[in-house]
Amino acid sequence: MRPNAMEPAGPAAEMPPAPEAGPPLSVAGMFAWVRRNGPAAQTATDLLLFALFYGCLMLTVTEVARLLGVFPVVSPTDAIAVGVYFVMFRGALGPLALVVTCVSILLHLFAFDDPFGAAMAGGIAHGLTFVLVGWGCLRAGLERDALRSVPMVVSLALVAIVGTLPGAALAAFVAFIETGNRFPPLLLRWWIPEMASVVLLLPPFLLWHGRRQDWMLPKTDRADGRPPALAREEELTLASLTLATAVIASAYYSEPLLRDLGGVILLWFAFRLGLFATAVASGLLSLAIIALGVAQVWPQASADLMTAMLQLEARLVMVMMPALVIAAIMAQRVRQQSEVQEDRRRLAWALEGANDGIWDWHLPTDGVFFSARAHRMLGFEPSEARPRLSDYGQLVHPEDFPALARALSEHAEGRHQLFQTEVRLRHRNGNWLWVLVRGKVVEQDAAGRPARAVGTLTDIAQRKHLEAALEHAATHDPLTGLANRTTFDRALDQARRRLARDGALFAVVLIDIDHFKMVNDKFGHMVGDTLLSTAARRLQSAIRAGDVVARYGGDEFAIIAAGKNKEEFAAMAERLHRQLSLPMEVDGLALPTSFSLGMAVADESAPDSSALLAEADAALYAAKDAGRGTWRAVGIAPRNGHPAPRRPGFVDVPERPGARRA
Repeated sequence: MRPNAMEPAGPAAEMPPAPEAGPPLSVAGMFAWVRRNGPAAQTATDLLLFALFYGCLMLTVTEVARLLGVFPVVSPTDAIAVGVYFVMFRGALGPLALVVTCVSILLHLFAFDDPFGAAMAGGIAHGLTFVLVGWGCLRAGLERDALRSVPMVVSLALVAIVGTLPGAALAAFVAFIETGNRFPPLLLRWWIPEMASVVLLLPPFLLWHGRRQDWMLPKTDRADGRPPALAREEELTLASLTLATAVIASAYYSEPLLRDLGGVILLWFAFRLGLFATAVASGLLSLAIIALGVAQVWPQASADLMTAMLQLEARLVMVMMPALVIAAIMAQRVRQQSEVQEDRRRLAWALEGANDGIWDWHLPTDGVFFSARAHRMLGFEPSEARPRLSDYGQLVHPEDFPALARALSEHAEGRHQLFQTEVRLRHRNGNWLWVLVRGKVVEQDAAGRPARAVGTLTDIAQRKHLEAALEHAATHDPLTGLANRTTFDRALDQARRRLARDGALFAVVLIDIDHFKMVNDKFGHMVGDTLLSTAARRLQSAIRAGDVVARYGGDEFAIIAAGKNKEEFAAMAERLHRQLSLPMEVDGLALPTSFSLGMAVADESAPDSSALLAEADAALYAAKDAGRGTWRAVGIAPRNGHPAPRRPGFVDVPERPGARRA
């Protein structure tokens, strides 16, 4: 059965794809076709566009020059073509040179009616000039660092001289064969116009991509930092009007001196308005003067117009080159100033981020410089700077001054490559600020003595606070804020050394909260913690400056107290016990305030630290055995093992090993 003609006939009956249409005739369609066909189509399009551009340019320039009777002495075609290459293409120099050669040959044959040999020579000469000038600029790096230094301007001059010579020599040789005229004049007639066109017209094209950088100037142009009298755009307008006025006046009065005045005005552009503006002004001025020269507005030194134009073009090169050189010098200077300013900003940001200030000390005169950051670090403004380092001496903490002087002296003697030390400086608000002083001697006098030192100041107050906090956490009990057991043991060793060295008596007091476990079990651990904290505050208020109070265990405190005799220690123990026994209330709840104290007084005959603690512990046992809520002590009185009395005081208490107290 035949399938319905209207139904799809399956894969075998699918229609083959229609062939791809060629590039459409519309401009939009052509660019779409280029995008579809990739780099090859893009290159072909570039070559075609460049061929059209070069053909139109060469046809226009040559016809006008022949009409005015100045061909070939006015021939900027190749210089403009190289400039357009750097602005728009910047690639495929060889294929573009081939395009220049082919287009030139075709124009010479069919537009200018030149003989075949002359057409071939002219085309090859144009292509050779194009490729040599373009390659020379690429080789010299002019497309990257376009004329932004004097070597770049010199490189452009060499490219203009050497790159245009082979093409001019070829064209002059063909003319020599055809006319029989002398070769040197023919060579100059072809070479000077090409060379002058490269020098006068190519710089704006080379500078095109960097014109925004060349337009940038420092914010001020005065030593006192005040803004410039004229805005940049206003100054450019004024300079351009002045240059145009000089050209018009020179044409009106037929005065060559006014024409040469344009070279002086170009120096205004060079010093003040940047490299790109100078190059554009030079190019436009050159075109205007050449046009006026063709019109013969000035008296000619030679009756031959072509010779006069050659002289004019050579004169223009000599007039314009100094302006380009000066503009390059100024551009390099501005760039260096910008780099220095950028380095200063980076250094300032780095120092600000590092919290550093800078100082510079001239030792023979005691003159000193502190940066703004260094002044603000201490609460001062830079306007309050003092000229001599000795004027800042009172800001150094008296205890830190010897360390600072010693560090500087050791560095000056060559013991250390750098010197640094941590000192306290007085802030404007009266507080002491910890800073790290670092520096180095960078200059010495003829005798080898330090003459200049530079360095930094770093605010280390936060680090010191952190170190103090960490040290406090490592040496103190977090609940009560008292010294911990490690700190107590260290203080006990120091007290024993003072006793051995100076005979300074001291006592060790152990304090225990009676029935603390019952308080925790009955009222809870929060109440127990409150009882511990309150007892710690009372102990701190009862001891004297220089004494040490610590949390020795869970519910046990320890004190190291200095004294002179038995009566003084007894009075201290009584004062401690009385202070601890004051009523204590937490959230309306009365807590038991029963504390037992055991004290051991160390004298010359006292045992070592561990034995002294054992004696204090035994005295504490004696207070517990006496009914709690009291104190007992050993020391000073002979240690002979008599039984402990039932009242507070000094007793003989033997060491009692065994279980800890409840």
